[in-house]
Amino acid sequence: MLHQPSASAALDALFNPRSVALVGMSDKPNSYGHAMLSMCRGGGFAGRIMGVNPRLADPPQNVFAALCDLPETPDHVVLCVATDRLEAAVEDALAAGAKALTIFAECPDADMRRRISDQVRLAGAVMCGPNSMGLHDLTHGLRITPFPVPLDLSPGGIGLIVQSGSVLGALMNNGRALRFSRAVSTGSETVTTAADYLDWMAGRKETTAIGLFLESVRDPQGFMAALERASSRDIPVVVMKVGRSALGAKMALSHTGALVGDDAVFRAMVTRLGGHMAGSLDEMAAMLAVFSQGRRARERAIASVHDSGGERELLADMAESVGLRFATLSEETRAKMLDVLEPGLKAENPLDAWGTGQGAERSFAKATEAMMADPAVGAGLYVLNWRDGYYLHETHERALMAAYATTSKPLIAVSNYSQSDGRGLARRLTEMGIPMVHGMQNAVAAVKALVDHRPAAPRVLPLGDFGPAADWRARLDTCGWLGEAEGYALFSDYGIAVPRHLAVTSRDEARAFAVAVGAPVILKTAKPGLSHKSDHGGVRPGLETAEQVAAAYDEMAGRLGPEALVAEMLPKGVEWALGAVNDPDFGPAIRIAPGGILVDLLPEQVLLPAPFDAKEARTAILNLRASALLTGYRGQEPLAIDALAEAAAALSRLAWDLRDHLAEAEINPVFVTRDAAIAADAVLRVRDG
Repeated sequence: MLHQPSASAALDALFNPRSVALVGMSDKPNSYGHAMLSMCRGGGFAGRIMGVNPRLADPPQNVFAALCDLPETPDHVVLCVATDRLEAAVEDALAAGAKALTIFAECPDADMRRRISDQVRLAGAVMCGPNSMGLHDLTHGLRITPFPVPLDLSPGGIGLIVQSGSVLGALMNNGRALRFSRAVSTGSETVTTAADYLDWMAGRKETTAIGLFLESVRDPQGFMAALERASSRDIPVVVMKVGRSALGAKMALSHTGALVGDDAVFRAMVTRLGGHMAGSLDEMAAMLAVFSQGRRARERAIASVHDSGGERELLADMAESVGLRFATLSEETRAKMLDVLEPGLKAENPLDAWGTGQGAERSFAKATEAMMADPAVGAGLYVLNWRDGYYLHETHERALMAAYATTSKPLIAVSNYSQSDGRGLARRLTEMGIPMVHGMQNAVAAVKALVDHRPAAPRVLPLGDFGPAADWRARLDTCGWLGEAEGYALFSDYGIAVPRHLAVTSRDEARAFAVAVGAPVILKTAKPGLSHKSDHGGVRPGLETAEQVAAAYDEMAGRLGPEALVAEMLPKGVEWALGAVNDPDFGPAIRIAPGGILVDLLPEQVLLPAPFDAKEARTAILNLRASALLTGYRGQEPLAIDALAEAAAALSRLAWDLRDHLAEAEINPVFVTRDAAIAADAVLRVRDG
């Protein structure tokens, strides 16, 4: 990990060095060394380029036999050498004073990688690789790669960080709709990680958006800090993450542990810190194109203009599926639209503005202008099957540019079909600041991210311990299991309401508690290590008399042992579920979801990284469709949504305080009534080790 005072300067040397030494440069066509030299010399880099190859040594031509022969200290040394020569080459580069290294070789030997990494860290340098396909700084014309990439790419504001070099090649070799400032293939990241690149790019004035293709996050805490830095500067970060696995597959006791995987926790963390998750490379490219144009959507509703009724309906369907809303236009806006539309066309949103084609350029431009001026509209889409060389689409190009010039809101060209051949149009529109997105599904994902984008509030972590935290840590250090009674005690200490209950070991204790409660009770086995009690006949609800309690206890104790819990039956309410999972990389997160039979009827949930307050929890709950059951659906009595939000926030603080001790915790169900949210169950698992 970098995180040292020299890190920023060292990354400056990697991307914007004063001089570069290319070790292994070659004059042999179709070799890595030859491609490396051609790319570096052809990119427009203004600094000094020095080659190192004993066979080609020619100091007047800036080619030298060894690094020690260089006439000046190289800021950045590129090592294009075989693996068996790599370790010695790294030593020579650091001895020559290099602040930054790029290594193309895979270096499969773990011990060698460790030795090299230790040397680089000790020298205070940075290292791109091993197993990197290089980097491109289009802002300064630096091209460090052994693979050809177009040298005439126009610089822009997109920073690209990929853990797969072929992804870098795919995005930089195909099309010109994405304008990059910098792109890096990070390789094995044995010294410099994606988090370091993200943090550095977020501090560059040229950066307008950052894309990451990740297989793993090697510095989770640094990654979260870098996301926060980007968000604080309103730089959208788009993440494509591969390699999903189930966090709870090994030992999950709760539904939460079984249902929430590490991918879900990662996604929740990225979203919480202001980033955006892409589902494919196409979506990632679309989001980067839309964000890099710089304009922001101040309202979350959109407007769209089409030349086809059927494709307009298709967009409406796809927008609804992701929760993308169309703005309700004012009467004033509709009147302006009617003034320019052909007779018989309706002034509506989404708009099919095609009639006979008479005066199409003016009518499309003015109708779009009117829609974009409406206060309810946050962003606009101009939707066709854009293609080059078609006179009508050149007409639409002029109409779109005219409308774009009248607004400060984002206006995006969308091609319904992803294979539409509109590269020339896309290039011209991009030069004007108008992104073109090919494929309606990609466009919907990108525009949804655009209208949802807001800089995240900084994480506010608790400054000190909650009162009972130290005592519970001490308790968890000495046990491998928490029974339900202790779970209730833990929840209660953190302010989560629990039923009246008693841990018992005899029928007389159970019977006496039932008499004291004077209401129906539930009897549960408390056999150590048994989590799913109902699966073993260990739960008997609705016991109304002391005799029923005694009989149920005798039967259960005979099968499962004397330990049991007796608790009052809770009043009827809507069942919800709260659960905590503790991700080994990103810490605890809280799942809020419908509980009981609603799990199957309304299979939805929200996952929030801990800790958070009740206000954030309430907002998240209201974004679930099931929240209608709490807010008075169809005239029903409103229930205590605030109490549920407070319970979720309390569980998040509990999970945060005990993150080094608890692996998972679940309350399922939580009964939400008119006045309260009460935990009806407690399942907890202590972390191993």
